[in-house]
Amino acid sequence: VYELCRNKIDTLLHFSLDNFQWVARSARETPNTYCESVIEYLRTIFKCLRSLDEGSKAGLHFSCCGHISERLVMLVAGKASDDNDHSQVLDDNSGLRPISKIDAYGLKNLSIDVAEFENYADGTGIPQLRECFAELKCITDALLDRELPNLLMQENENIRRRKYPFLNLEKVVNVLEKYQGTGLGGKLMGSSSRESSFLMLEKKDLAHLIKLAKSQI
Repeated sequence: VYELCRNKIDTLLHFSLDNFQWVARSARETPNTYCESVIEYLRTIFKCLRSLDEGSKAGLHFSCCGHISERLVMLVAGKASDDNDHSQVLDDNSGLRPISKIDAYGLKNLSIDVAEFENYADGTGIPQLRECFAELKCITDALLDRELPNLLMQENENIRRRKYPFLNLEKVVNVLEKYQGTGLGGKLMGSSSRESSFLMLEKKDLAHLIKLAKSQI
């Protein structure tokens, strides 16, 4: 059952995220469609497996949620490979490969998806299930945090670790290397209070932040 569910989640993610635009250019109010599809699948499968004992049901919930989070972390924060390099696909049969581009809006929209996955986890009544998404949440929250440039300074390492305990700097570098910085047009478009509430890096900021993060790996 565990393997079947994980394979189905992989199929859903691959189908929904094939050619997905992570350079979103605008913030959504609601979760992305793939997120809603995966949650709907989980609700359906657990309705069908009502006869499972509570321990097995909890174990399957943790397995599924952990798998979703792991896949999305790999997709967003995995090292982007050359289009001709298929080793990422061969290493894992989901068919998903790390994306090569994302912008601040793509990260913001992903953070809405993470919140929706956490809401689903809380709604199951299974203690600590939301912790499956902790690393994914740390990555999105940190990269949207307007304090990130300060948090990446070596002297602020302890503050960063307290605020984002599951944050892996190698993965931060991977995201920054595929981050599509805003130009003047992007700044003007993102000038509303709602959109300026999260970090929007300019192209000139990226090299400095990548260097800062790499110096501590």
